[in-house]
Amino acid sequence: MKAAQEDLEHRQPVWEALSSLFLDTDTSLARTWRVGILAASPYSIDELQGILVDEVYPVCRSNLFSVAGEWAGFDLEWLQSRILCRLRSPLHRFRWCRLGSLTVHMSGEWRHTKEGILQQRSQSHARPESKRSR
Repeated sequence: MKAAQEDLEHRQPVWEALSSLFLDTDTSLARTWRVGILAASPYSIDELQGILVDEVYPVCRSNLFSVAGEWAGFDLEWLQSRILCRLRSPLHRFRWCRLGSLTVHMSGEWRHTKEGILQQRSQSHARPESKRSR
């Protein structure tokens, strides 16, 4: 997988979709949209989970503890700037002690999102084959 700063075209929509997991609303309402974006990305499920844990979670996690009230989403310029800044930081090397790797696996919404991605990808792979066999 390319470094984030070398793959912004593909990374930006993935960051936006994954950041929707950290909104203080019912995140399941955005699941269909999120699954569509992530399924269309060039990243495997493991790569998407790595992006979630290493790039999005550290920047967006504090919103889970916010009392600011319900809001629509993260500013995309801010999100990209914070993620890239964090990835350039020498402290980023201490990824082995990341809290996200523990908590992301427990997220029911992330599990449902992964299932949706796999289902959508399997359906889109099955369609071209069925057309060819006709």
